Amino acid sequence: MKIYLRPVTLDDGPNIVKWRNTPLVAAHCLNQKPITIESNEEFYHANVETGHYLQFIVERIEEEFCVCSYPIATVYLKDIDRTNKRCELCVFTSDDQEWNTESMTIAVNMLLDKAFNELGMHKVYSYIFYKFLDEADLLKKAGFKSEAILKDEVIDSEGDYQDIVRFSLMRL
Repeated sequence: MKIYLRPVTLDDGPNIVKWRNTPLVAAHCLNQKPITIESNEEFYHANVETGHYLQFIVERIEEEFCVCSYPIATVYLKDIDRTNKRCELCVFTSDDQEWNTESMTIAVNMLLDKAFNELGMHKVYSYIFYKFLDEADLLKKAGFKSEAILKDEVIDSEGDYQDIVRFSLMRL
């Protein structure tokens, strides 16, 4: 499988809103409130245009013809701290059948390459809900290690506090 990461644009808003508001995706987000086209546009102007986030659309490359065929997910680096050389890696799941373990692994490795080799980051971190800890395999496969458990860190859609685990990877 081949994928390509291209910078997100405002035209990607409908897909991002659709993916983000899918219950499976929202359940894994630290902020679980639904988003709209308008709130996504505000987010884009406040975070992507300013460089606080580097957001990409993951496109599946049709291998037979070697052209980008269609978007399957979005991934991003956020809270880019150029002073301390650290940032957070985030992956939106999607309900697209092409967005699977293989494509997610490739996308995470491409983001890590951007973080370490293009941005010069020293540390990349990511968060997973403790209750979804079985999903940490993707991060562990990329070299991340569990760094801390943050107790009662976020409120889920039911109004209950949830623990999250912070994973990190440092440039060697």
